[in-house]
Amino acid sequence: MKRTLAAALAGSTMLFAAAPAHAVDGNLPGGTSISVAIATPANGAVFPPGPVTVTGTASVGVGVPVANTSLVYVIDVSGSTESFGAPSCGTILQCEIAAALALNNEAQDGSVGEVGAVVFGSVAATADVQPAGGDQLITGPATNNNGNGTRDIEEVIASASTGAVGQFTAKGVDQSTNFEDALAKARTVTDAATKARKIVVFLSDGFATAGGSINGPLTGIPANVDIYTFAVGDGADCNNTGAGQGSLEQITAATVPGGHCVQVTDVGSLPDILPNVIGSSLNTLTMQVDGGAFNPISNTGITPDLPQAGPASVTYSTATAALGAGTHTICVRANGTDGGGAGFVTDCHNIIINAPPVVSPIGPFAGQEGTLVSIGGTVTDPDGPSLVTTWSIAAQSGVDAGATCVITNPAALSTTVKCTDDGVYKLTLTANDSVNTPVSAVTTLTLSNVAPAATISAPAANTLVLRNSNVVFTAPFTDLGTNDSHTCSVNFDDGSPVAPGSVSETPGTGTCTANHAFTAVGPHNVLVTVTDDDGHSGTAIVRVVVYRTAGAFAIQATGLVTIPRTPNVTCLPNAAQTQAAVNLPPLVTTGVLNASCTVDPNNGTTVARSSVDGATLLSGAIRLSVVESTCTSSASGVARSSIVVGTINGAPINAGPATIGIPGVAVVHLNETTTGPGGQLVQNAVRVEVLGLLGIVTQQVILSSCYIN
Repeated sequence: MKRTLAAALAGSTMLFAAAPAHAVDGNLPGGTSISVAIATPANGAVFPPGPVTVTGTASVGVGVPVANTSLVYVIDVSGSTESFGAPSCGTILQCEIAAALALNNEAQDGSVGEVGAVVFGSVAATADVQPAGGDQLITGPATNNNGNGTRDIEEVIASASTGAVGQFTAKGVDQSTNFEDALAKARTVTDAATKARKIVVFLSDGFATAGGSINGPLTGIPANVDIYTFAVGDGADCNNTGAGQGSLEQITAATVPGGHCVQVTDVGSLPDILPNVIGSSLNTLTMQVDGGAFNPISNTGITPDLPQAGPASVTYSTATAALGAGTHTICVRANGTDGGGAGFVTDCHNIIINAPPVVSPIGPFAGQEGTLVSIGGTVTDPDGPSLVTTWSIAAQSGVDAGATCVITNPAALSTTVKCTDDGVYKLTLTANDSVNTPVSAVTTLTLSNVAPAATISAPAANTLVLRNSNVVFTAPFTDLGTNDSHTCSVNFDDGSPVAPGSVSETPGTGTCTANHAFTAVGPHNVLVTVTDDDGHSGTAIVRVVVYRTAGAFAIQATGLVTIPRTPNVTCLPNAAQTQAAVNLPPLVTTGVLNASCTVDPNNGTTVARSSVDGATLLSGAIRLSVVESTCTSSASGVARSSIVVGTINGAPINAGPATIGIPGVAVVHLNETTTGPGGQLVQNAVRVEVLGLLGIVTQQVILSSCYIN
C-alpha cells in the first residue's frame, strides 16, 4: 500500500492519497483484501451479435486494515516557533499543534495502533501520553483513559507551549532548537513501540541552533522506521543545516528512500496523508471468454495504470471478440501480491446474444393545442430479457419558442400527450431491452390552434354609466394554448375608434383592461376582442347604458326674500316631490309645487320636470294659471321646454320665449332656455327680476325650472 501521512501538515504537494472502500471478494496470502467486479454486462444480460464491452472495478487493500503501525509526533516548541506561521492557524507552534491534531484525527481509521509524542527545544523530552502514574511513552490514537471526552494523545499535543509540554507530566525543554536530541528521543519512543511499521512525523521551523550532528541518532535507524519532516511556517526552511547540526531534508532522505522534507505554510491546505500499514500491489487484470485462456487487459483500458500500490482501486473497460448467438461466460481476474505472496480473485458473468426489438408507432397523429391527444404504437421483442418503452416529443415546425409538452405516461404504448402550442411535433417511440442499443421509430403530431375564450367581469351588464365618467372594462380570458401570447381591443359602440386594451397574463389565462369615457347617451354594446399570437380571437360583449344627471325645482327666490329650491329633486336616484303652496304676498303666492327626476335604466333617458299649480306675483301684476318645465336627455340629444299660461298687467302671455318689462317694477323672463354654472343646460318657465331704486335688481324669483348636467 502507499505510505500516507496526515491532513494536518499543510501547504505543499500531496504525497499520497487514500482509496475508497470496496466489498472484499478475497484475500492475498498476507491477508490483504483483493476484489474484482464485472459491472457490465450484467449477469444474464442479452446482447446483439458482435463484440461485448466489459467494464468493472478491481481493488487491493481497501478492506479492514490490520492495526500494525506506530505513529510518533515530534513537535518543535523552541522560541522561534512563537512567530506567526500562516493566517489560518496562527503562530508556527499553533500550526504544528493543529497539524498534529489533524493527523491524529485521520489516524482513527484503524491502521494506526500506537501513538507517542516528543517535544524539543534546547533539549528534547518524550511526552507522558497517559494520565496514569509514571512516564508512559505509548498510547492508542483514540484512547481516552481519563474519560473527559478528549483523546489522551490530543490532550498531550494541545498542552505543548513554548519550551515545554504540560501533559500528562509537565516537562521543560528551553527555547533553542536541537534536532539531534529530538531524533534521539524519537528513537526512544519508536524503540518502545511494538508495531511492525513505525512512522515519525517531525515538525519544526527548520533551524537547528543547539546540540550536535543529526548523524549520531540517524545511525543504525531500523528499516521499519520512517521519519517524515515538515518545515512549518512562512519562513521555515527544509535545507538549513544550522551550524553543521543537519537539516530536515537530510533527516527524511536518511530514513525514507526517495523522500523529501515538505515545506508547510498553511495547515488548512494540506492533503490528508496517512501512514500505510499493509504493503500490497494490484499487478494485472486478465479476461477469459468461454473457458479459454486468461489474456491481459491492456493499461489503455485501465484507470489508473497497473501496477498500483495499495490501497488502490481501478476501473477497467475492454471488449471481447465478436460473439455469436447463444450463451457465453466472461471472467475477469485480478492478480496481486502482498507480504505473503501472490494471489488472485475471479468474477464471471453469463450473457446471451439476441436480436433487438421492433418498434412501430401508429401515427401520424393530430389534435388541438392544450388538449389531450391519444397516441399509440407496437413493440415486439421475442428474445427479452426485459423491455422498456418510452415516448418522447420535440418541436418540429411552426411551434413557438417556449412551448412544452407533457406525455401522460411515457412508458405506456398507448397514452396521451398535451402540448401548450400549436404546430407540428416529432413523436419518437423508443424500445430498450437493456442490452441492445435502444431502437426508435418516429411519427408526427400536428396540433391546431384553439382560440382564446373571453368574458367581461366588469362592469356588469346593463350598468348605468354617467356620461363623461371614466369606466374601466375588465375582460378575463383563458386559452388552452398556454404558450400563446395575446393582445386585445375594445369597440365601445359610440362612434369612437376601436381602442387597444392592456393585457396582463400568465400561461393560459389573463385579463384585458381598457378605460373609456362615454359622451353619447344611451345603450352601448361594448365588444372586447382577445387575439392570440396565431391570429385567432375570442370575443365578449357587455351592454352599458349611459345617462346624464338632471334636476328640477318648482320655486326659488333670492334677494331680500329667500326661498330655497322647493321642492328640489335630482337623479339618480329617481325622485318625485310635491310641496304645499307658498304664501309670501305681495312677492309671490303659489298653488301646489311639484318636481320629479327619473332615469330610464333601459335606454339612459333622463327626464326632469317641475310645475306650479298657479301663482300670483307682485301684488297681482303677474297672474299665472299654468307653469311647467321639462328637460330631457336621451340618445337623440337634449330637449328643453316650458309652458306658461297667464297675464302680465292683464295682457295674455304668448307661448314662446319672451322678456316683458313692468316699468319701474320688474323684468319678466318667460320660457327661458339658458346655460348655468359648469355648463348646466337650464330651462326656466318664469324668472322675475324685481327692480329697486335706480332700476337695480333687488330680488329674483324663479318658477318651474329644470336642468341637465
